[in-house]
This record gives sequence, C-alpha cells and structure tokens, in this order.
Amino acid sequence: MKILLLLVALFPLSVAADTGSFEAQCERLAAEARIEVLFEEPQVTRDDSRSRDELMRLSQSSRNPNHAVLGLTQAEPSFSLRLAPVFLTHADGRVCAALSLTLKLAFSNLQVYLARELNGACRREIVLKHEQEHVAVWRDHLRAGARLLQPLLQTSLGQPGYFSRRDEAEAALLSRANTLIKQKLDGLREGIRFAHQQIDSPASYRQEENRMRACP
Repeated sequence: MKILLLLVALFPLSVAADTGSFEAQCERLAAEARIEVLFEEPQVTRDDSRSRDELMRLSQSSRNPNHAVLGLTQAEPSFSLRLAPVFLTHADGRVCAALSLTLKLAFSNLQVYLARELNGACRREIVLKHEQEHVAVWRDHLRAGARLLQPLLQTSLGQPGYFSRRDEAEAALLSRANTLIKQKLDGLREGIRFAHQQIDSPASYRQEENRMRACP
C-alpha cells in the first residue's frame, strides 16, 4: 500500500461587512459555503509480462507465507484538497470566516499483474478473480469514503468561526480542515488494510489452491 498523498491548495477570499448584524452576515456566509467530496473512477491497467520473482520483489511481501506471487495488485491513491476560506471583517476589526472546500479521492495508478508463468485459462481466471477482489476493495472503499465524508465534513466544518485577526482565522481554518480530513483518511486507510487482509487470509488461499488443483 502506497503512502496516501494529500495536496492542499488555498484560495482565500475577503468580503466586506454589509447590512444586518455581524453574526447574521456570518451565518449567511457559512450557509453559502460549499463543501464537497468527489470520487474519480479509476482506470485499471493490466500487466502479464512479469515473472513470479519480479512480482515478489514488487510486492515487498516475501516474508508473508500467504502472499500469492502469481498475482499482484498495486494501487496509488491520491487525495487532493482545495480550500477556499471567506472572511468577513467587522468595523471593530473582528473577523468571521467560513470555509468552502473540495476534496477529491482518486488513483494515480491501479495496476493488476499476473505472472507470465501462469498458464491455463482456468488457473489464470482464479488468480485474476482474486486480484479483482483487491481492486474492488480499493475502488469501493474510496467511493464509499467520499459519500460518507461529505456530510461529516459539512457538519464539522460548515459553521462560521470568529477570530480577532484574519491571519489567525486563516491558520485556524487550515489546521482544523487538515486535522479532521487526515483523521478520516487514516480511518479509511485502516479499513482498506483490514479488507485486504481478509482477502489474503490463510483460509482464502487454501480455497484457491484447491480450486487450482481441480483445474484441467
């Protein structure tokens, strides 16, 4: 599993206080802020040119007795974050701030390898099906993560904040968003790790070995 990458772009905006109470204006500012989490469907590529030894080296799992060297799935998830805080300044210098953000969950690479020594359509299909389960874990967890993250971020980050200075507001919003999103993505990563372990359990490998022995 590759290290998760979080890219942050900051686009601050400033709005001058207009009519109505300062608090009411801040509430309107927060109501107009948009928080969205997007999922980009991955393109899965296939490589049948590598040897079993090459796949073992690629997997970095040579000490795992349950690792299937006949097949390997490698994924590089990518997470990009665009932050757009909006600030409203009162005549007395107080600042309120609201945050719009777009978080995109995607893959920079999702690759399935089958060893070139793998011969016979039956055996190849068994190994391919196993790797497709790993692909599904990556794809389905990130898709579900995007769907679940949006209301969580809306609830946690969708309220206006009040500060004494703009630089204080900007730093606080950035820290709050990064801390919360990192926490949620770490939880998503642990869920993915556990799901892969279930697919690669000793019982699962024994079942596949038995099916391969039954191949003509």
